[in-house]
Amino acid sequence: MQSRELEEFTKIHNKEDNKDDPKLLKQICLIDLETAPDPRWITVVCKNQPNLLKAFALCWRAFQPDIQLGFNDSDYDWPFIVERASRLNLFEWMWKQMTGDFKSSEEIQKWNYYGKIVVNSKNTFQKKKGATDNEEEEEFRIQPIKVKICPEEDFISTFLKIPGCVPIDIHEKLACILLKKCELDGKTDMPYNKMWRIYSEAKVGTSLRELHSSAMQNMHEVAYYCIIDALRCQELMIKRNIINDYREVASLTYVSLFNSHYRANGIKVRNLLGAYATKLDMLFSTRQSKNIEKGKYPGAYVFPPKKGIKIKRPVTELDFASLYPSLIMSYNLSPEKMILTYEEADNAQKNRNILHKIEFPFNDRIIHAWCVRHNNQFEKKGLYLVVLEDLFNKRVELKAQLASLEKKNKRLGKMISSAKKRGKRVPESLNSEYSFICFDYNCLNSKQFALKVYMNTFYGEAENSISPFFLCELAGGITSASQYNIGLVAKFVSEKGFRIKYGDTDSLYLTCPDKYYEICDRAFNEKKLFNEEYWTEIVNITMIENGTSYLKMAYEEVLFPVCFTGKKKYFGVPHEEVVNFRLDEFFRKGIDTVKQGQSQLFKYIGEKIMWEAMDINNTRSIHKIVEVTLKEAKYKQWDFDDFIIIATWKPKKKIFVYVVVKGPPLYNEKDRKEPHRVDYYMEYADIAKELNMKIDINYYLEKTVGLCACIINKDDRYQPPPSHKIMQLKDSVEKEKQIDTYSQDEAKKWLKKYIKGLQ
Repeated sequence: MQSRELEEFTKIHNKEDNKDDPKLLKQICLIDLETAPDPRWITVVCKNQPNLLKAFALCWRAFQPDIQLGFNDSDYDWPFIVERASRLNLFEWMWKQMTGDFKSSEEIQKWNYYGKIVVNSKNTFQKKKGATDNEEEEEFRIQPIKVKICPEEDFISTFLKIPGCVPIDIHEKLACILLKKCELDGKTDMPYNKMWRIYSEAKVGTSLRELHSSAMQNMHEVAYYCIIDALRCQELMIKRNIINDYREVASLTYVSLFNSHYRANGIKVRNLLGAYATKLDMLFSTRQSKNIEKGKYPGAYVFPPKKGIKIKRPVTELDFASLYPSLIMSYNLSPEKMILTYEEADNAQKNRNILHKIEFPFNDRIIHAWCVRHNNQFEKKGLYLVVLEDLFNKRVELKAQLASLEKKNKRLGKMISSAKKRGKRVPESLNSEYSFICFDYNCLNSKQFALKVYMNTFYGEAENSISPFFLCELAGGITSASQYNIGLVAKFVSEKGFRIKYGDTDSLYLTCPDKYYEICDRAFNEKKLFNEEYWTEIVNITMIENGTSYLKMAYEEVLFPVCFTGKKKYFGVPHEEVVNFRLDEFFRKGIDTVKQGQSQLFKYIGEKIMWEAMDINNTRSIHKIVEVTLKEAKYKQWDFDDFIIIATWKPKKKIFVYVVVKGPPLYNEKDRKEPHRVDYYMEYADIAKELNMKIDINYYLEKTVGLCACIINKDDRYQPPPSHKIMQLKDSVEKEKQIDTYSQDEAKKWLKKYIKGLQ
């Protein structure tokens, strides 16, 4: 594995490493100016850019990496290398060194460079009649790859595809967050203006042949910055087990490691289905369906959350394990087993086939379809079912092995932790055994997780209109079966006296009937049990009385206390196997305090509110906790770094860090006061710190309004009055949706006013 970092004024640092070993094999720093040497790495002074690019190619040839890593190298490193090599007529030479093969510069740019180059291309291929140069280039040239990193954001990956190597760009914004999450050291902080100043001074000294030791030491600081950037890439990938995950995916779905990283899961599922179809002597078309009717399938069966903190009774989460894959296997929901007409359904029944009827609303009409039940007869099982059963059985085996390793892992971890607490030396043999157990555990976990992901992707392919496996009736059949089954379970548990606090898609959050707690309630009322003892007892009861054997508790988990703030948004103290109110981390869903574009202050406020609310000794309402936390934050002595925000300048997707400072009102040329805009008061963090600018604390507090409003909007003061038009709506789903929006907006208004009024 190779990790590298490139800075604009020069080049490079190359680092070679064994995949899963944090111990470095080799570190090389390529630089074009003299620098102070460092025994930790090999420094190669190249004198100029052509030599530097040549050295890079020769290092690549020497190591022949399978995987190349970089922070944000799609935006700078690869475009810099390709464009400079082209301008200096070195591209073909470098390619020959790096691959052992000869290609013309035009061929490399056309077929191996996933990006665009600003130098003029000399392609001589024949143009289509009437096509412009740009159109021809767009059609025939390989384009940057769009990688979806979250539902709202795509990442455009630009790189030179070297045969045998997978280039991976570690998104800089995500990297900063993940390094902290993985408890790794951060990247070295060096503002660009400082870096440019150091380089400019060193370059002037070189031209005058008077490069002083201070300038060389400064260049060493820059080299160290690059070395650390590259090193963190390597450490992060190992810590997150990314490469092993990719390899398991590639092995499972018969795709290359390159496609494992760059292609969406749907494509891999199609490949997997194709492999199984061949084994079953089946053929299917890979052509995309045409003239697709767009519409909305039946949604999940949702029980609106009972908002607020639940401290009276523990809440247990019951869910169907892998609901959609389970439904596909239960009902034999596979494309070739679907029947779409009444005539075919009658014929199938005459041939003694048992059918599962599918019926759901779609675009103002009712869709009717059927699928043939398998009755546990292999010859009747569909392709989807055969594949899913195989994946399911493999996952069961892996989870059994994981359970055994987890026990060993915990036992050894406790032994090491105990020895360290007593100040004793941990034997090397124990550390070594623990490392091997952790490695084996992570490998097995990667395998089982890959299986889980692909089992859950089958439904996605069924509803994906650009997939050859798309079938409206199949997608609707899965979601309608989901609705039916979760509704059936809800009815069953309600009849048993359980109260539903929230339900969505495949999960129900329930409290047990009061009869189970009568004895400990009486003991608490008679002062025989104190608060924590009482809570411990009712959690223990809840973990036993979970209702029905037809349901599985997710992770054998009970949440208490727990706070529901909206659909798919809640947090609480989880209890798994044993009761524990003093965890280092609580369970949360849909409430993130570590987000792109947010400061440490945002994280502090969100975390403090939730921890205060979950405290076993808390007696305050959630609303009061929010008020007090915001007031304390207003006057807290913050560190400057707590205000720093990492953002992307969208036109060129450049990463920069800034703070928001106080400043006087601005006036236009007509001497009229300009409306207040945040971008008028944004300042680079290093400049604001150097000039000791005053931070606009109210801006940072107002950034938490959405999060805080989500937590307090259950309060009666934010609900619409009985006379409001929302309360007259007959459609309960729409009514609930509008009440949510109304209460959130009202809570935001109150919070903004409260923050402005803080003195």
